Amino acid sequence: MKINKNCGYPALVVRAMLAIGLGMASASAEATLLNAPSGGTFTMSLDRNALAPYAGGYFLSTFWGAAASTAGNPANTGDHLLSQLNSTEISGLNQVFELTAIGNDPSPQASQRHVKATSADFAIDTITLAGVVGAQVGMTGVQGFYAPNWPPSGAGLVNGDFSVRYDADRQTLGRTGWYLANNIYFTMAVYDLNNLSLNFTDAQNWQLSGDLLMSPENAGMLQGVQLIDVGNFCLGTGTYAGCGQVSAVPLPAAVWLFASGLLGFIGIGRRPYLSRSVTL
Repeated sequence: MKINKNCGYPALVVRAMLAIGLGMASASAEATLLNAPSGGTFTMSLDRNALAPYAGGYFLSTFWGAAASTAGNPANTGDHLLSQLNSTEISGLNQVFELTAIGNDPSPQASQRHVKATSADFAIDTITLAGVVGAQVGMTGVQGFYAPNWPPSGAGLVNGDFSVRYDADRQTLGRTGWYLANNIYFTMAVYDLNNLSLNFTDAQNWQLSGDLLMSPENAGMLQGVQLIDVGNFCLGTGTYAGCGQVSAVPLPAAVWLFASGLLGFIGIGRRPYLSRSVTL
């Protein structure tokens, strides 16, 4: 927008008019619904120290990605994956799950497996960050956990075939209503999703990220404290797919300064890529 300095309005008035106009435009632009994703990823990173007090010592020991854990293979039963569980710790960073297609649940599926399809009516309100009760984003992938000190002599369990869901009844104890449900063997909320941040370009390209709190249901099973922050997540669709990757080795500050300066130089004269963000 070009402003004629000789338009006759005091500079302060012009600034106030622009601020009001831009505020109204921003509020109007963000008052929309984000659609169910037609593809993308859910990235989870777990805090090993936060998990350790549960179940007498609890850590991530195995991860089966989409290909390794495909529920369409009749051999990949819940019991089979549990029998292949390792008892040594692996990194909890960057566990990537592929989002499922919109439509009906995949069929047939191996015994004890319940991979969920993404619901066509899944949506996120960009103002309130509320979702649609009963709708979900499904995903593929299974995690194995081991607790060497869990009586009587150590035990393992699997979580997976996850789905992201919204339930307004879970908006208690400071929660947002969003949660991650396990669907292998049985359906149970394993993490409540909190401290949410939403970035989006349009209804098809968006990113929801935040913290993973140990759900009351999971905390009860694992004999620990509920709603402790045990990690973070990032659900990315469209151009935001693959978000949430955590670097295991932070780059020196000087490298970041050089990179930001270089990007600033490259960006001169280019049209900005429009995106908006909301936090809750």
